[in-house]
This record gives sequence, structure tokens and C-alpha cells, in this order.
Amino acid sequence: MMIQNPLEVFDAGMTVFGAPGRYVQGQGLLDRTGAFAAQLGHSAVLVADAVILPLIAPRIAASCAASGVVLEVLPFAGKLLRETAAELEAALGARAPEVVIAAGGGRAIDAGKALAGRRDLALITVPTVASNDAPTSKNYVLYDEAGQLAEVCHLRRSPDFVVVDTAVLAGAPRAMFAAGLGDALSKKAEAEACAQGRGTTMFLSRPPRLALTIAAQCHAVLMDHGAAALDAAGTGQPTPAFEAAVEAMILMAGLGFESGGLSVPHALTRGVPLLPGGAAAPHGFQVAWGLLVHHRLLGEALPADLSALFTAAGLPRSLAALTGQPVGPAQIRALAGASLPVRHILNFPRVLDLPQLIEAIECVEAAGERGSGRPCGG
Repeated sequence: MMIQNPLEVFDAGMTVFGAPGRYVQGQGLLDRTGAFAAQLGHSAVLVADAVILPLIAPRIAASCAASGVVLEVLPFAGKLLRETAAELEAALGARAPEVVIAAGGGRAIDAGKALAGRRDLALITVPTVASNDAPTSKNYVLYDEAGQLAEVCHLRRSPDFVVVDTAVLAGAPRAMFAAGLGDALSKKAEAEACAQGRGTTMFLSRPPRLALTIAAQCHAVLMDHGAAALDAAGTGQPTPAFEAAVEAMILMAGLGFESGGLSVPHALTRGVPLLPGGAAAPHGFQVAWGLLVHHRLLGEALPADLSALFTAAGLPRSLAALTGQPVGPAQIRALAGASLPVRHILNFPRVLDLPQLIEAIECVEAAGERGSGRPCGG
């Protein structure tokens, strides 16, 4: 069952750490999905991106059949709206599976989460791209018809299994891997800001020390292996560097954000879709640009190693690069105004106001136009 808040009352003296029941990563694991499902029940429904369904459904179906799990298949068309869960449930009809297998990108996995929440079913997530860290978390997002974020929902518990087949992920487009890299690179800075600020995590609690350690290790692994992993992305051939980066981008980043907290980079993703071309920009690219603003608000330049990885991955350094459109002062003000009320803004070492946020964005934009990695005044 879906709930709006994971905890009813925030306790300033309480910390919470959440995680999926089991995380498994390696090559060929798609063919073992049925064995994992069999540990949770005798019947399952596969909710998957319609585009990749022909590539994965036969393998998942064969693995379920071999493990004695009856499988139904529900294609996901791509729109994740408030009514999506009800539509999927209606398509399921009187059938009563015990397990949801949510496979695909972030929105397909969130659609599976929504169905699992509505029916209170066990959940297995199977990412087919490394573009985000949604597979490990209990929360999912819903959008309106215009593509604007409408609601963040929470499951009662984290996924029971996260199944990461790195051979599948290595075959996904390089640009999607770069987006996942952009999303994961923010986690250390955001967890640190949350710990220093007065906000809360996805569990409405203060972050435990372990979450900060995981977020820091996520960053360290990506600094060591991110560039080499990019070379393997899109080839279909995982390398040790790719394996390391995927673990950081899905497992470590997922645990780091959910139990460690988010901050300015993710708050700004509420305002970016207001810009022409903004809603179409990959989430990870939006977060990567927001990380530049985060560093500017801290009065810091982007560290040299991080800047080099931005360049290698083609991550945006300006809103024009992010959206493909020129951005003016009025649009920057609208973006900042929509982002400031987001509760992640509280996860910062000091209280931020609108003029500070606008100034930081303008400085980042000026630096991006100059082709400099150092924001003005930083």
C-alpha cells in the first residue's frame, strides 16, 4: 500500500537507514530473475517498458517457468501519471500475482512500484539502464500531463530484490549511462549538506553516519572508475570499471540519497521543467547542472577531478547546454522560485533565500558561457 509519508512524526533525535532486501549484480542475472521471484511467491506480473519488452520478456518468462513461477506481462507505455497504477491494476483484472517485477528505466520501475503499492505486493526491480538510482528506493514519482512532477509517493518497504544484469546495462546507450553518472555524482555533496543543515531524509529523519560514508564511497568509486566505465557504456561488454561504476551509481547512490538526504541539485529539478526544453532533459543531466549551483552556493569551484569527469561525460555546465534553448533572467527567476519551496532546500548548511539562489544560478550560467569550470566569484 502506498503512503504519503514514511514516518508520521519527525523526531530530531532519530536516524533511519533503509535498504532493499537483496541487491544482486552481475552478468546474465536476467536469466535468474525467476529464481529470485520464487523466493517471494508462486506468481508474478512483469511491468516493463514496451520498447525493451521484446528483449527481456522471453528471458524473464523462461526463468520464471523454470522456477515454477506463473508470469503475467503488462507493458508500460511510458507515461507515469496519477492514474497509471489504477490503469495497470485494471489491466491485471481479477488475476492476483504475489510479486511485481518492474523492469526498464526509471519510469517503468516507478510504474511497477505504483502497482506494487496499490496491491501491497512483493517487488523486484530490474533496471535495464544505469540512468538513475530508482531501483533501490521505496519512493516513486508521478507526473502530470505536461511532464511536471506532481507527487512523490512512498511504499511501505523497500524493494525485496534489486537485480542488476550488467551485460544488459552495458548494452544501453552511452548517453543514458552519462545521465546516471550525473545523478550519482551529486550524492556526496547532498548528503554532506543534509548532515550540516536542518532538513531530513526520505525517511523524515536525520541521516545516519553510515549513509554519509556510503555517499562518500560512491563519489570515490566514480572518481576512480567513471571515465573508464564510460568507455564500456554502449558496447554490451562490461568491464571491471563498468561493474564498479554501476554498483556506485545504483546501489551506493540509491542508499546514499534515500538515507543520506538530497539538497540543492535535486530541488532545482523542480524548476528546470518550467524552461523550454527543460522537461525533456534527462534527470541526471538536470542534477549535474544543479550540482554546479550547489558548489557555487558553498563558495567553491568544482573540484578539478570532478570537472574532468563532467567533460568526459558531456554533462551540461549551463542551462542553455541542458535545454538546448537560450535562457533569460525571467526564466532563471521562475526556475529559482519554483525550486526554493522544495524541502530539499532545507538540507543545506545555511538558510537560502531567492536572491542567493538566483545569483548562484546566474554565476553558473556566466561561467558556462565563458567555457570556464569556475563560477564567477568562486
